Amino acid sequence: MASTTDELAPPVHQWIREHAHPLATTDPTTALDDLEPLRTMVGDAEIVGLAEATRAGHEVASLGHRVFRFLATEMGFRTLAIQDDAAVVHQLDHYVSTGQGDPHQLVAALWRPRRTREMLDLVHWTRSFNQRFPADPMRMVGLDPASARPSDYDDVAALVTRTAPRVGTRLRQRYDVIVTAHELAEHVQQARGVHPGRPFAELAREAHEMVDSLPHSDTKSRALEQAQRIVDFHAGGFAADFDYAALRHQSVATMNRLRRETGTRIVYWEGIALTANAARFEPLAVLEEPFRTVGSQLRTELGTGYFPVLLGFGHGTLGDVHQGQRVPAPERGSFDAALAAAGLGRYLLDLRTAPAGPVGDWLHSRRGLRVISGVYDAAADPDHYTIGALGEWFDAVVHVDTITPTTLL
Repeated sequence: MASTTDELAPPVHQWIREHAHPLATTDPTTALDDLEPLRTMVGDAEIVGLAEATRAGHEVASLGHRVFRFLATEMGFRTLAIQDDAAVVHQLDHYVSTGQGDPHQLVAALWRPRRTREMLDLVHWTRSFNQRFPADPMRMVGLDPASARPSDYDDVAALVTRTAPRVGTRLRQRYDVIVTAHELAEHVQQARGVHPGRPFAELAREAHEMVDSLPHSDTKSRALEQAQRIVDFHAGGFAADFDYAALRHQSVATMNRLRRETGTRIVYWEGIALTANAARFEPLAVLEEPFRTVGSQLRTELGTGYFPVLLGFGHGTLGDVHQGQRVPAPERGSFDAALAAAGLGRYLLDLRTAPAGPVGDWLHSRRGLRVISGVYDAAADPDHYTIGALGEWFDAVVHVDTITPTTLL
């Protein structure tokens, strides 16, 4: 943690109380008048980053949904970009564009923290928006490459078993272990002490070798293709050789291509470690080396055309993806503590209006900012703060004091 001194607290708390715009509700179905100050803040920005401090808080998700609706209905934003499987999100995009498909099943195929009632509500609203404005629709884009899905494991095992039953049995023994990563990521299994032992990438490669050992046939070719996707899924995960720089470059390239080709304005809705304008983000778990964020590259390339917003909170209860843990009040001296101490419940704050002096010093000091990623232990809450400068990482804050759990589908 950074320094816990609170000598700057009184002027900071006063500034927040005097400049924050109270938000009437977290309910995205209500009027959006209280978000009107966001219009001036965002201005002509081409990409707005919505940076969730957690993906397991209902009020964080709902406030993000309200901001998304405002940007869509009032400011002409027409693309929602998320770090998820491009093939799955393409199917969601087809649904919100045409109404074809089962939105519940499609949301259930996303990355597990997004398989929530809150995400489904967002998808339903986006579909209704497109029905009202068919000539100017909202699109959805997945920024991650298409990857293995649970059905691939069954497909490969079935194809192999028909050709070589004994090989199919050995292959399924490995797949039955590693397919669990689609419900509980391998690095989370490791953190919770439930990992079975051998790296999943090793088991996936062994299964691929089994397929490759079979006589050549059209069946083998199909099975090899799917088996390779399974290898890539596990070898590129947080528990193996995750490449953040590759993700950053690909994500920025995709969003820039969309801007150039269509002129669309984009809502980039992701976690803090992706959206913050952080040239050097100190990881909390899993990744060992500091890295540059997607948001930092967007700021470098777009300047004020990229507008990052922190969706933060004070305390509360997380959804089942984090086993319903209760998050305590923020650590003294952290940015979270000052944002919560304003005592306003819910508010919107433009960080760029901070005056020189104590408030400006506070915004640009290096302090703790809580990040609840895939791995979280409430008993070790102080370990879940990264260190950075709030005023450099974000242009605005949407804050809610208390959260309740999201609802998994």
